[in-house]
Amino acid sequence: MIYLYRKKENLIYELHTLTLAVFILSIFFLALLFTHPLYLTSLMFITSLLLITSGNLKEWKGYLKFSLPLVGIIIIVNTLFVRVGSTVLYSGPRVPVIGRIRITLEALIYGGAMGLRLLIIISIFCLFTYTVQPDRFMKLFGKFSSKLIFIIILSIRLFPLMVEDFERITEVQKTRGVSIENDSFINKVKKTLPMVSVLLLSSLERSFEQAESMYSRGYATGRRIIYKKDIKRTRDKIIFSATGVGLTAGIISYTWGYTTYTYYPELANLNLPDYNLYFIFLITLMVPSLLNWGCKKWPKLKSKI
Repeated sequence: MIYLYRKKENLIYELHTLTLAVFILSIFFLALLFTHPLYLTSLMFITSLLLITSGNLKEWKGYLKFSLPLVGIIIIVNTLFVRVGSTVLYSGPRVPVIGRIRITLEALIYGGAMGLRLLIIISIFCLFTYTVQPDRFMKLFGKFSSKLIFIIILSIRLFPLMVEDFERITEVQKTRGVSIENDSFINKVKKTLPMVSVLLLSSLERSFEQAESMYSRGYATGRRIIYKKDIKRTRDKIIFSATGVGLTAGIISYTWGYTTYTYYPELANLNLPDYNLYFIFLITLMVPSLLNWGCKKWPKLKSKI
């Protein structure tokens, strides 16, 4: 089941919103920048480690159920339709639409790398959804463009809300004796269509309720008032500084060509030209997870930072 934002008792949820937002945006930016498999794998490790240490493993599994099939599709499509590459794994007959089958190792590895990049980006959105409180995010960035930030928050919350509504509707249907688990595909479609109409009606009712709530609170009718200010603590300074160092190391590595990788026509060597920059990039971006783990192990550390 996919849940909405719920605060949990660990250091990640007590960080300043700006600290979390900068860290998440840095990982997102580097994921778009890198093409080297080792750097992409490291970003996936950093993101998954923070998701696990922040207590969002269960929620992340819900995202993986939807994203892993997409990764598989990317690999299959790239392997079948891209015939560039010198290392031929399989050469078969001509197939209608696809043409002559020619599967190369380079196309397979490239599809896997692009699928990994997609998985990183989806995991980043999962991390943002479950660790950044929407109200605090809007309060922080709303002074620049409140309407744009509001639209972003609504878009991010749409998918988890619809999944939660669909699962609730499914449970109600089961109590009425309507189950779609063991039916054929056609019967599942027939039984799901009425549930979709209820889902759309529920979403429409929620939008009306939200509009009424915003209107009653005077949204966008005057100057925004902040009743509570978020305090930046030592923990925020440590993580913010570490993120800056890691982002800088990643950009320097990209500028010097260390994070780029040649897939075609032949796979390049996976060796890294500079291990120092790589370890600086890796260790500094692991600081939030390590700090959170340290605060769980030594509770007194949390009170000092």
